Amino acid sequence: MNQIEEHIKDWVQKVSKVQPELGGFSVCPYASKAKYKVIECQAEDIMPVSGYDVVFYVIEDYFDLESVQFWVNFYNKLHPEWLFFEDCACYDTYIGTIQSNNGKYNLILMQNKKDLQKNREKLAKTGYYHHWNDAYLREILGDDYEMVKNSG
Repeated sequence: MNQIEEHIKDWVQKVSKVQPELGGFSVCPYASKAKYKVIECQAEDIMPVSGYDVVFYVIEDYFDLESVQFWVNFYNKLHPEWLFFEDCACYDTYIGTIQSNNGKYNLILMQNKKDLQKNREKLAKTGYYHHWNDAYLREILGDDYEMVKNSG
């Protein structure tokens, strides 16, 4: 396992840890059981890979949030059956007081859209999203924002 894979493994463990500040939830309740793959590539070369709950594309060819967001938007339009998210080293994100981003590498995460929506629906029936600020909730949930807000 290389340094990047080791960092992502540690980050997955960190976001899987139950946090009292989040009402007994972890940053990502499904992370500990997720099957994932780490792929180092250029942003232009991202291709969806099936068979994983999440794919982490490490794109160190872009270092600013706007460029990474450009590619996230590009791939979300190109591959509507998947959802792509940025996780930038230069953009610290939080759920409550707990940092949610990896803090070291520029990543694009990819997940199956239907699977993610099912998991969001389940979480919406709990108190999980009550600890998120509204702006970050809108940013992460996108089209699922109304479904989550209306079920809580």
